[in-house]
Amino acid sequence: KLCELESGEDCVVSASGMNSVTTLLLALVPQNGHLVTTHDCYRRTRQFIQTLLPKMGIRTTVVDPSDVAGVERALEAGASLFFSESPTNPYLRVVDIPRVAELCHRRGATVVIDSTFATSVNQQALALGADLVLHSATKYLGGHNDVMGGALVGGREQIKTIRDLHGVLGGVIDPHAAYLI
Repeated sequence: KLCELESGEDCVVSASGMNSVTTLLLALVPQNGHLVTTHDCYRRTRQFIQTLLPKMGIRTTVVDPSDVAGVERALEAGASLFFSESPTNPYLRVVDIPRVAELCHRRGATVVIDSTFATSVNQQALALGADLVLHSATKYLGGHNDVMGGALVGGREQIKTIRDLHGVLGGVIDPHAAYLI
């Protein structure tokens, strides 16, 4: 259902939005890689980026979500991946996804948009140029404030890479939570 809503090729669901984002980053940002992210990511995502990724030699550049020139400067340092919420929560800053995707793709960087706040009803991140879209299903997708889950939607090859690590890390969603979502 999420693939249809997002027009993606494949999807992997997990036990939480945090499990989705951490698995994604560990799977797609190589050791000694470079991640470009934005100021107003979810607090726990920022903590993961700032505390665990440096132990793997991963550098991070943090930019304002609306600063396309800042994104472009950060990409010049050879980034592997760009990650941002859009719109951000709670500040509602919006990333120019088509422009950022163009800049990232020109330099070989993957674009991931956390669309938890917008959902696929209000934003089609893949159609706008993102490679992957993330949802914390704990929020609007769950709809009832009674379930935890996360989802990543995108191309088959990237989802396969993420799914392989997802199985190793064990963040599998429980069947009842999947049913509720």
